[in-house]
Amino acid sequence: MELNLAIDSSNLRQVLMDYHIQVRESITKIKQIPKLDDTSKINKIFIFGMGGSAISGDLANCIIKNIYPEIDIPIYVIREYDIPVFLDNTSMVIAVSYSGNTEETLSAFNFSRERTSHLLGISSGGNLETICKENNIHHIQIPSGFQPRAALGYLFFSVLNFILFNFCRICTLSRTTIEEQIIADMLEEKSKKYAEPTDDNIALGYAKQLLGKVPVVYSSSSVLGIVNIRFRGQIQENAKTLAFGNFIPEMNHNEINSWKYPANLLHHFFNIYLIDKSDHPQVQKRIHATKEMIDKSNPNSIILQSNEDSLFSRIFDLIYLGDWISYYLAILNNQDPTPVPVITEFKKIISNNN
Repeated sequence: MELNLAIDSSNLRQVLMDYHIQVRESITKIKQIPKLDDTSKINKIFIFGMGGSAISGDLANCIIKNIYPEIDIPIYVIREYDIPVFLDNTSMVIAVSYSGNTEETLSAFNFSRERTSHLLGISSGGNLETICKENNIHHIQIPSGFQPRAALGYLFFSVLNFILFNFCRICTLSRTTIEEQIIADMLEEKSKKYAEPTDDNIALGYAKQLLGKVPVVYSSSSVLGIVNIRFRGQIQENAKTLAFGNFIPEMNHNEINSWKYPANLLHHFFNIYLIDKSDHPQVQKRIHATKEMIDKSNPNSIILQSNEDSLFSRIFDLIYLGDWISYYLAILNNQDPTPVPVITEFKKIISNNN
């Protein structure tokens, strides 16, 4: 099958190949992370964001819960215009907006300024940067020129490193640098395998299996939940393809029963099961049992599992694979993976209605 790579007008392929550079640049800027004077009275963290920017908060929350248990402060990722009623001056607020102009994030950030003085903005510029500078609020600036979903390395490591260096008493610069360097090295090595559209490219192979299908992604919620959400979002935005998903064990109590009708449509779906060796043993058992049950009515399915050593690496391994799958699915669909014209048009409609 001939691939029309020329349709990739913004060269997302190169952006994906350079993901490891985002990680390496984040490592070099660790010492520039804002340091709070006093965190003793902060007992919760709120991360505001939408879309690709919010994913950075979800991922940071997942990594901290599963890898840095010494950080016992609760983290909440908020995708709303409003703020929770329990956000107060014991709260740390991190607003993440790649453009700096996301209206939901700006709304929540401005509301939060009335409740707490512990604030941070992360953006490539825009109104968020302006608000921070005018009000003497900490701000981390990241490189511009990307789609938010393609700047995950910059966004995520800015969020993670800020939390680690302000709220982890035993985290050291060397430990963090080593762990992040391992991620960068892995991504660089994987990019060599995924970038060339050869017959042995597993990302391209999976994309071919998904062509003409509606992907449904299942996983645990605690370990690979963020990978599940990211996978779907990348397919939706890059490949312009419907994608759905749910979490196990919850779907075993409802959705699993629905894989019967409409019987004539079931073959249009393709189920992707994400599994990790750190999943609860019963969840692992349930994932395999779920696949066995649903395969009876829809045998279009695969299991994706990373064999990297650390959970940190395994999460990024699957995220990176999913990003490449969505890229190749876009090319197979003859779609430019970077632009999101429907979202752009939607924003215009919303703006005109104001």
